[in-house]
Amino acid sequence: MAQDRALHLVLDLRKKEEEKAQELFVQTLQEIARYEKQIAQIYDYKKLYADEMAAAGARGFSAVQLTAYNDFIHKLEVIAERQEQELVQLRQVSEQRRAQYLEKQQQRKVIETLIQKHEQARIKAELKAEQKLLDEYVTARAARQRS
Repeated sequence: MAQDRALHLVLDLRKKEEEKAQELFVQTLQEIARYEKQIAQIYDYKKLYADEMAAAGARGFSAVQLTAYNDFIHKLEVIAERQEQELVQLRQVSEQRRAQYLEKQQQRKVIETLIQKHEQARIKAELKAEQKLLDEYVTARAARQRS
């Protein structure tokens, strides 16, 4: 009985650890989605700006304006590249957190299985004790009837 209580305490701890690991994993996935969206927006903005530059070029503009357009597009490329590098790192963190989550989940399942086995053993012992009492009762009753 005390061992079962201890196992249930361990199970509660494992569940909390699993929930925390799951939260961290989900947060990382959300952050990845946010980065992917930001990168897509940067590329969309870069394309829009390049199209605007081409249209302005058709109308004619100065070397200063061309340099400004090119500098801005270059800055967008640098930002997108930095975001993509951070995205690669985030994906690595995501895989680590996924592995941690799966490990915590497995630990919880092991404790649940152990509790289940203890419960089955307890029920089996109770049934055996009940059967023993029943057998003793039948034996005692049969002995009384013979005497």
